[in-house]
Amino acid sequence: MNEENSKFQKLAVKDFAKKTISDGHVFLSVGSKRFYLMKPGIFLDQDFVKKHAINNHTFDFESVVSMDKKEHFKQLFKELKYLQFEKDLRLKSLEIIQEFNRIFSTEEHFLTFALAVYEEFCQIPYELQSKIHETDMHLFRKSLYAGAFSVVVALANDFYHYPILKDFYHLTFLVDAGLCEMDYSYFVAEACNQENKRPGSGRKYLETEKASELERKVFFHHPEKSYKIVKSASILAYPEMAETLIYQHELTDGTGFPKGINKAQISSWEAVVIFSDSLVEISAEYFFEKNVVEFILNFQNSKLKDVPVQRVYKKLVQALSYDKTKVGVGA
Repeated sequence: MNEENSKFQKLAVKDFAKKTISDGHVFLSVGSKRFYLMKPGIFLDQDFVKKHAINNHTFDFESVVSMDKKEHFKQLFKELKYLQFEKDLRLKSLEIIQEFNRIFSTEEHFLTFALAVYEEFCQIPYELQSKIHETDMHLFRKSLYAGAFSVVVALANDFYHYPILKDFYHLTFLVDAGLCEMDYSYFVAEACNQENKRPGSGRKYLETEKASELERKVFFHHPEKSYKIVKSASILAYPEMAETLIYQHELTDGTGFPKGINKAQISSWEAVVIFSDSLVEISAEYFFEKNVVEFILNFQNSKLKDVPVQRVYKKLVQALSYDKTKVGVGA
């Protein structure tokens, strides 16, 4: 029993009040029983803190995040922020990607990187973050991880200017913000997962499961709603990038929604967001968290057949295999 408890630290609710996202597993001990409350990456909202503060609870907490590595990534992004010349920006981008590769080839938990970019880039209003979490905590966790992926995918595709990286982060985090309606359900979430694997399958899934008309409406119109949410939040350095969200579920044969566009009209902006979003499902389980590089290199998805998305993926894989000895040497 002592050996089992050794991996946990006692954490009072007042300590949780200082956090925004759990950086580890949270258990509540009641007598001799321990109840699993929270996974790493779940939003710690005010209601949670207030509820447990009233009862003066102390938690068993098991962190999965390396704070030193998290701060290291934040420092790298700060260095990138103040570079001016293209050559220096590119070299710093490659350095960040190689550090990503080095750290996450050693089974480091992906939340280390996700929290680093969240703390560095996120300017999403608390109320909007809370709304996503209240709709579905797994939707929030998916948004957190997809946003983190967008940064490294963007860097690998030569989007290395700090304001653009921040925009990619906000866009990908808020891709599914339009789902936050009363009629969001398991069927809507699974339809999004299906659509992100095989274009057109989300529509068929809803028909097969006999989803309600309201659920279908939420599914089909959430790209436009997400677009409006981002526009009204006024958090983009380049507001025109918000249009990316309208095309998140477009199909390459022109039968997608809501615009029915052809893949030739999808820019590299859209492709970065589409690919980053499709990397993560709305789910309680994420298999990439401790094997993220292997997950990327072996990722299988029918969207990778689409030329714009395939190109974005290929450049990410190339960047992860870049010779790190050349970084900083002027090659």
